Amino acid sequence: MVLKYCHIAGGNFGDDLNALIWPSLFPDLAKLQGRTVFYGVGTLLDGRHDKRKKKVVLGSGIGEANSALSDPNWDFRWVRGPRSAREFKLSKELALGDPAWLWRELQAGADGQGAIGLIPHYATWDSYDWADVAADAGMVAINPRQAPAAVTAQMRACSRILSESLHGAVCADAMGIPWSACVLAHRFNDFKWKDWLDTVQRPFAPLVMDRPLVRTIRRSKALANRLARWTNYRRATSYPALRPVAPATAEDARRVSETLYRYGRDEAKFTCSKPSDVARQRDRMMAACADFAKDYQLRFTP
Repeated sequence: MVLKYCHIAGGNFGDDLNALIWPSLFPDLAKLQGRTVFYGVGTLLDGRHDKRKKKVVLGSGIGEANSALSDPNWDFRWVRGPRSAREFKLSKELALGDPAWLWRELQAGADGQGAIGLIPHYATWDSYDWADVAADAGMVAINPRQAPAAVTAQMRACSRILSESLHGAVCADAMGIPWSACVLAHRFNDFKWKDWLDTVQRPFAPLVMDRPLVRTIRRSKALANRLARWTNYRRATSYPALRPVAPATAEDARRVSETLYRYGRDEAKFTCSKPSDVARQRDRMMAACADFAKDYQLRFTP
């Protein structure tokens, strides 16, 4: 297919935005089938690309330093952030931000009196009963495996968002919902968060848990995780100390809920970008989309 993105079994609303955004903006995008590969929302520039094919990038990024592989068939219209731009030796003018902001449903407006919404990473969601943990913290857990419209509808009912999912933060920012980042498990990727945060001039200051929560774990996996902790495996982009080595206890869950509760009480930790800044970046992305459509002789329906 011409549109390249991560198809997560069971769904992941951030990746699934690709199927909503791009066919809407470019109704005849399929014309490029067999000639061009299109990269949009997601951490997709991981070096696993066919050097022989033309590759157009509208907003994707990389997941860690030193993973960018250049070839003459890249056509960069913009990338997720300045860190991705530097890795590909692109102008910082091409670091426009995450293309999820182009989804038409992401309009400002939310319930300022609602609960705090907690959005785990999709794999973190699978590992434990986060609805119960969030409820004990006075929060509402939002399942990231739902369709994008279902996730954002639940977000609109919240006063604030605490998100381990990058696109939970991206969508909250677009809707004007104050948000903060949290690290609930080891797979949290610092690089991609910092890449995007640099485009909205926000510091990287997540809430980091002191223990992971999993229902079960195989003995072999527990041993492997102990080794990963000892060697600080992938510490540059993730959190090896949060790799689980045993199933969580009721006390573990209680401690995590207490940490979430205390953090949620501090409203100052939750902010969002200025609407004018969001609008400016959206406009720049739309201009890049218009140029892409013109160059590739596609219809463009902004």
